[in-house]
Amino acid sequence: MKKVALTCLLVAAFAVSGFSQKAKFAHVDYGTIMKEMPGIDSIQKVLLDYQQELEAVGQQMAEEFKTKQEEYSKLATTSTSQAILKVREDEIRKLYQRLQDFVSTSEMDIQRKQLELIRPFQDKIKDAIKTVAENGKYAYVFDISMCSYHGDNDDLTAAVKKELGIN
Repeated sequence: MKKVALTCLLVAAFAVSGFSQKAKFAHVDYGTIMKEMPGIDSIQKVLLDYQQELEAVGQQMAEEFKTKQEEYSKLATTSTSQAILKVREDEIRKLYQRLQDFVSTSEMDIQRKQLELIRPFQDKIKDAIKTVAENGKYAYVFDISMCSYHGDNDDLTAAVKKELGIN
């Protein structure tokens, strides 16, 4: 009986000592780190080129739509049959729908491309934060944009930048 009581007492003592240790918290300025990452500026150039390529195709489609509208307007003022006008209206409607579909698809493609290009940078930052946090025995590291308040203590931004080779 004494052994059981002693064992329970030891287990309780270890549990209390384990819970009494405070978890360490820190923060980083993720946005600043991202802006200073080597090669991040190349993403903007690639995205701009991609966007301009899509805009050129969209512009061609818009010009085709405008031309078809003008042709229809000319036909509508003449004695063109209703059957022909109906065919032209359907063509214009389909062109307009294709143009709208292209615009919405292009917007999603640009967002997808941006995520694809930025993901390797995000992964490097995440790995660096993890390394610095583990070395400093931090339980939690928050981005300052997500904190209502943060003091200057335990700011790991400089350490993470050093880990990434950013001066």
